[in-house]
Amino acid sequence: MSTYTQLPGSLGLSLRRGDELGTTIDFNPTTLTGYTVTAVITSLVTGELVETISTSVSDGPNGVVSLALTETQTAALPVGTYGWRLEWDAPGNVKRTALQGTVEVVG
Repeated sequence: MSTYTQLPGSLGLSLRRGDELGTTIDFNPTTLTGYTVTAVITSLVTGELVETISTSVSDGPNGVVSLALTETQTAALPVGTYGWRLEWDAPGNVKRTALQGTVEVVG
């Protein structure tokens, strides 16, 4: 029997306070032309927003998304474990959580 899932993928992130974070995520073969993406870091305890991750669809036809946090942003994060998620809005305002996971911040 086949299974279809609409659940987001899982991706854990680890970073050192004060270091820049810059990476790309490849969703190929999904085409993301015309999509907007957002990503946030949240408290695992309260769910409140801790930090917004800079995001962009850097190569829509090939499904590539860029994520970035500046040195200033990561320096402001207390050491600990947080949640994070990446959502995309398809043309026509169809929203989906594409990825989620934890962020481990070390000193």
